[in-house]
Amino acid sequence: MRLVMILGMVPGLVLMACSSDPTSTDEYQTLEAALTAAEQELSAVAAERDLLLAQQATADERFEKSSATIDAIGEIVSDPSAFGTEDEVLDMLSQYFAPGATTHDLAYGEIETIAGWRNTLFGGRVNAVTTEWHNWVCEDGSQGGSLWTWEGTNAVGEPFELIGVSIAGYNDEGLGTGNTVMWPYPDEYVWEEFGATP
Repeated sequence: MRLVMILGMVPGLVLMACSSDPTSTDEYQTLEAALTAAEQELSAVAAERDLLLAQQATADERFEKSSATIDAIGEIVSDPSAFGTEDEVLDMLSQYFAPGATTHDLAYGEIETIAGWRNTLFGGRVNAVTTEWHNWVCEDGSQGGSLWTWEGTNAVGEPFELIGVSIAGYNDEGLGTGNTVMWPYPDEYVWEEFGATP
């Protein structure tokens, strides 16, 4: 009789075990919360990865464009006569600068970039050539620079030779946005060599 009673209880116990909800346990809730947090963290990491990849792609593209701009400008200014008339050369140069780009010459002040190139390449009484010796571009293409010499006959007909460094900024299209010209001399020396004060 006792065996019959025990056997009769088994289906009930099985039914109770099968009907209990394992998702209601504290352990399950803790694991579920940890899983949700991990999924959110993974999503955030993936979004950050995608953003960094997009930024790197933009930087790589700007580097290529800025490098091409620096090379093109260097080629033009090293021998402007090979690229046509004064206006043709300046029009060609203007393709490599963003609208409103300016050049800040530490000895002579700030000027619109194309006007600066007009003065440098076709400056009336000045008969000089620019020779670029070295140029560089930072990894993201946002800045670059060059080391060069400017030599010839100055505004008062005397020979001159100046070495300088230019540091320029570039936009996402690789166009010059601004340029700073630095001289390793006192301003007065630059003015004297050029044959004119600002």
